[in-house]
Amino acid sequence: MGLALKLISILIYVLLTLSSGVLLIFVNISAISTDLVPSALKYISVDTSSLGQQLSIQNGELDVSTLYANDSEAALGQSLGVRQEYYFGQYSYCGTIEDRRDGVCELARDADSHFISRLDPYTYIIEDTPENLKDAVRQHFETSQSTFTSSDYLREYSAAGYWLIFLSAIFTGVALFAGLIPIRYTISFAGVFCLLAFLTVTVGSSILTAVIVKMRDVNGDALGVTVHYGVSLWLVWITTFVLLCAVPFYFVASN
Repeated sequence: MGLALKLISILIYVLLTLSSGVLLIFVNISAISTDLVPSALKYISVDTSSLGQQLSIQNGELDVSTLYANDSEAALGQSLGVRQEYYFGQYSYCGTIEDRRDGVCELARDADSHFISRLDPYTYIIEDTPENLKDAVRQHFETSQSTFTSSDYLREYSAAGYWLIFLSAIFTGVALFAGLIPIRYTISFAGVFCLLAFLTVTVGSSILTAVIVKMRDVNGDALGVTVHYGVSLWLVWITTFVLLCAVPFYFVASN
């Protein structure tokens, strides 16, 4: 009975940890390109299609005809025009015109960051705004009290959340491969890493969720910008639950 319980526990934690690893792989490829799968995966999407209209309402004399980019392949961050939609992943963000595959992607990181993204839509919108409209767009957003424009806050906390989720992916991989060795000590070792994976993804998901919830306050400010939740945010929470279920089976199998 003891051996049967151990084998069943090993099978369960391997399946659960493998599932978590697959989910985290999907999270890590979110918004890395406009291809079918990466473009469907994002933490948030930001719809700016009504921004021009709201700018015109605020200032009837302002010519907003050049606000949006006409070329879907135009580089991001070069004042070549705001995109109709932006979506953000673990390492990069994309700007599109007609649909989620009609655009380009760019790394969303600071100069001192190796690869982890920064969730800061406001800065990227301003960087894309044509030079003659930058001041008007900044003034337009200054009327909002939302966290959407708090770039320092967003960059600091989103980076922390992204790093924790990245670490969780590493810990999950270690737990999976170490747990395949049916020795008491390696299973216990794997269990510790599974627990670490659970803790890091839980804290990382909580940080990103709190940041995004605050950002969504901008939806009620009639600025022409709408923030939507993305699939990747739900995937990290599902991963949290799956890892939580996996942890006890490691320690049952190690006894």
